Amino acid sequence: MNNAQQFKIDFEPVGKRIKIREDQSLLDASHATGIQLSALCGGYGTCGACKVRLMDGQLSPHTSIELSKLSRQEIDSNYRLACQAFPLSDVKIHIPQESLSTLQRLQLEGLSEEFDAKDSLIKSIQIKIPEPTIEDLRSDSRRIRDELKKKKLPIKTINFHYFTSMSDWMRINQWEFTIVTRNKELISVMPITARPLGLAIDIGSTKIAAYLVDLKTSKTLAKKGTMNPQISYGEDVVSRIAYANDKPAGREELQAKLIESINLLISELCKEAKQNSYQIVENVVVCNTAIHHFFLNFPVKQLGIYPFIPLIDESINIPAVSLGLDTSRGAYVYLPNNIAGYVGADHVAMLLATNTHKSRKTRIALDIGTNTEITLTHKEKMYCCSCASGPAFEGAHIKFGMRAADGAIEKVKIINGEVKYQTINNKKAVGICGSGILDVIGTLREENIISERGYFDQSRPRVRPATKNFEYVIVDEKDSGINDAITITRSDINEIILAKSAIRTGIDVLLKEAGITADEIEEFVVAGAFGTYLSLENAIRIGMFPDIPIERFQQVGNAAGTGAQKLLLSESLRKECDELATRMHYIELTSYPEFNKILINNMRL
Repeated sequence: MNNAQQFKIDFEPVGKRIKIREDQSLLDASHATGIQLSALCGGYGTCGACKVRLMDGQLSPHTSIELSKLSRQEIDSNYRLACQAFPLSDVKIHIPQESLSTLQRLQLEGLSEEFDAKDSLIKSIQIKIPEPTIEDLRSDSRRIRDELKKKKLPIKTINFHYFTSMSDWMRINQWEFTIVTRNKELISVMPITARPLGLAIDIGSTKIAAYLVDLKTSKTLAKKGTMNPQISYGEDVVSRIAYANDKPAGREELQAKLIESINLLISELCKEAKQNSYQIVENVVVCNTAIHHFFLNFPVKQLGIYPFIPLIDESINIPAVSLGLDTSRGAYVYLPNNIAGYVGADHVAMLLATNTHKSRKTRIALDIGTNTEITLTHKEKMYCCSCASGPAFEGAHIKFGMRAADGAIEKVKIINGEVKYQTINNKKAVGICGSGILDVIGTLREENIISERGYFDQSRPRVRPATKNFEYVIVDEKDSGINDAITITRSDINEIILAKSAIRTGIDVLLKEAGITADEIEEFVVAGAFGTYLSLENAIRIGMFPDIPIERFQQVGNAAGTGAQKLLLSESLRKECDELATRMHYIELTSYPEFNKILINNMRL
């Protein structure tokens, strides 16, 4: 249709815009602009995976396929299937996280990145001071103090570490430069053309996410992620604690690996943003308690022994130079409060980012990872715990498991008896990542191919004998990219049952402690890299999450990273961290009287 009318499609929150013809669907538009919407069925509507929400403008009427695949509430809330919807005007479309391909929803993405720096403890001002003469023999530091006093920005101290370079900077910049202060302490002198920057870092057991922020404008200039190099010492923190205790310089080695990796991220971030590392004058680091202790080279032995006591739980400010970070010599590193041995500052940052600490509703907020932290707010009380959910949802201990990368199966559905799957970047299947693993288990359970205890129905197609027990073939050998069939085994299912049961048991214990039932949960916030792209329907189907209405759930991505960025810019938020920590009622699951009974009850799909 050469004369077809064209309309502008605005995709949010990814910020992509494109013009398409009226005879092209929203799915066509997404593909044309590089947005990888999930579409396991090839765009026929039978999988129901390409859900989007109309925010503004007009689309074609709902098709019969949409009416069968979308709930009444979704239809009333303007949800559509992108493959079935065609523009009738310029439209603005919101893409839910779960409709995106895994790589577009990795650990860097979080909540809205609109931050407010109005109460930042970092201040900067441009000054010009007179050069020394024989008649004016004031010291360099006295000249700065006197000039700042005139500008009504008096300082109490000058950072000791900055004395080594301050005089050179003043002369190189011909006595006109920018002064940066922190709580009335001079921490940096930089050229007028330079701007003070902040670095927010979320160090997880598996991944590190880092964000470079302009402290003047509050804008995030660059963000990057990398694997935590400590993985080579153990996939979980317990293994790393054992390594640190068993080796004479184990702690120092683990810290050095972290610092080396972070410094490489700093270099890459600054290169991308076309800035210099000396401009970084403030750092915020959030992580779980064990990683917190590794980062600071604190003793960790006590974290591996019951009752798992941290060395310190209050917030910390420490000179960046003492840790070997490649930032301004006068920069500081701020680490928020820890709650307990296995609930750390990253969980606190997530609670701040989602305003869970201010919620007046009954809310569950959890951050899924190798260790999953959970908080329940009810009647202004806060209960929290941690679960050893393990790395299964990141592909570890799964026969064909892998991390999210090209060729990883990320979505699976059985449609009319046929297995449909989607791989990252539509490459040949080479393995299966966390979201795909959850999808497989949920789909096999939905189709009764496996029982609630994880046993295969041996009479079903694609179920075949394996070395141990049975397995289900997801991708035939001829269709895979590894010259082998990609399967899910009984052993894989057991790993998922263990992981999901740990998470559900944590939720159940908190509900029991608060004296309420799952039906009373009004809001359910899911954070973390895996939590960003898991299928809520399948998480409920296998019993990982309570069976409550889907509209009560919210997937928020890396909220810990968002919280770290907010803490870079707000002194008052740091005070809220201290207050939040005192409100938390921590429950140690392993010593909870009915823990084993609840866990065993949850060991089913």
